[in-house]
Amino acid sequence: MPRIAEPREPGRATTTTQHARRRAILRAAARLGAEEGLERVQMSDIAAAAGVALGTLYRYYPSKHHLYSGVLESAVADLPLPARAPDDPVGAVADLLESAVTGLLRRPLLGRAMLVSANAVRSAGTVAVDTTMRDRIIAAAGITDPDAADQQLARLVEQCGYGILTWATAGQLSTEQAVTDIRRACTLLLGPWAGR
Repeated sequence: MPRIAEPREPGRATTTTQHARRRAILRAAARLGAEEGLERVQMSDIAAAAGVALGTLYRYYPSKHHLYSGVLESAVADLPLPARAPDDPVGAVADLLESAVTGLLRRPLLGRAMLVSANAVRSAGTVAVDTTMRDRIIAAAGITDPDAADQQLARLVEQCGYGILTWATAGQLSTEQAVTDIRRACTLLLGPWAGR
């Protein structure tokens, strides 16, 4: 497992300028990660492409794994909620996750960089648990007041989707197989949400 440099949370942007800087860093990291992959991309190249000093980059992201974990978090937060009838929450969640799967697999080097990094950061326990995907799953299902059982179902679907993506970015599943598997997982796991 890769080592994480410093056991600290990434810096948070608070001003408009800082938010713009952070977005530029994430865009540059995504572009370079898609072109070169995690192992070949350098933090100094990302800083230069984002137009920021290397120290600024490290202020927001103490390691490359924190950075690519941040790219993943941003990509998930930006996933559009599917336009599906509110009486089909299972289909809506399947649509959301299909969008996530196909988006990540369109740029396999970046997808792998994000998943490896999220795993490394999570294993090191250096950041708080990110519930962005879980929140998106619940929102896609149209659940406005989730209870503990809803949270658990969303977490199970998230974990299953993460496993499917891990296999697909490693070349063990085609995009079509990954989409079929994620849709089947939603059908099997989200039965309690059907007809809600």
